[in-house]
Amino acid sequence: MHYRLLLCALCLTGCLTACTKGPEQVLNEDWVKEAATKANAVLSRSLIAWKGETPTFDGQIGKGEYADASHFTWTDEWVEAMKQEITSPEDLFFEGWVKHDGAHLYLAFDIQDDIFYGIETERWISPEYPFTHVIGERERGRPWFGDMIEVLIYGRLLDLKAPIDDVTGDGRGIQIIYNLTKSLEGGVGVPGMLPHGPNRTVENWENNKRWILEDIIESKTERYDADNRYTVEIRIRLNGGIEISEGIYWSMDTGDTPIGFNLAIGDVDTQHKSPDNILHHETWWAGKWNSSDPNTRKKYWGLLVMTSKKKVLDRK
Repeated sequence: MHYRLLLCALCLTGCLTACTKGPEQVLNEDWVKEAATKANAVLSRSLIAWKGETPTFDGQIGKGEYADASHFTWTDEWVEAMKQEITSPEDLFFEGWVKHDGAHLYLAFDIQDDIFYGIETERWISPEYPFTHVIGERERGRPWFGDMIEVLIYGRLLDLKAPIDDVTGDGRGIQIIYNLTKSLEGGVGVPGMLPHGPNRTVENWENNKRWILEDIIESKTERYDADNRYTVEIRIRLNGGIEISEGIYWSMDTGDTPIGFNLAIGDVDTQHKSPDNILHHETWWAGKWNSSDPNTRKKYWGLLVMTSKKKVLDRK
């Protein structure tokens, strides 16, 4: 082959390889591996936030609405933080999806649960926490008590290259609660978002409140009582919401970027199913610190790769 033709062929091959490089390949880069190790992030727990179509934000999961998203479901790889194991799909089961549309990050959940706390049960509480359902006070409420979803995102996790022992509640790092039966804006009985509450800093609390009240983070819910399930959509504004370095938020102009990510699904049933007067189940996607761990209060993370690329759909 003529030299110039060979050179062109090699260049074309390299271009095609670069153009078809998947966003998951960023996880193989040495700097990502090094930063993830320093930040207690588990590379094997990863998802991709593809660029997809904007879903109808109504709490319902329409047919094909999240076909262009990454899908996840509960398996025994999730880490159960309570003493009671998940024993069957009727007890607790869920699947979820994550994507973005260039303006918002979307999380969607379809959760099956045999008993809805506070709806099919009395709103019982632990004697230790008489102010569990106080809303709008940092120290007294327990926003996580109930059927809930806990969302943790740390946009700057790999930028900082260090374990995180607390979050700021804003674009740098968020730990916030969705609850099926209470919310900051609607009060007790209305599903929605809540600031995380006790053991968080004042900064975290105030930032969480601002995020909810200014619609930086929003949620919608649909309940299907006859099927023992409910669906939730959560959306987070990218600009002002996912900060990947000091003052810089992820956008469509940014390259493939891994950020810290974790989820917990919480389930409260009748009181006799919770002998410790706490959650019946609290299952974590990427693990949770505990009191016996040498890295006490250093959170564990998976990674969510933000990308401007679209998912290749199976057309069959």
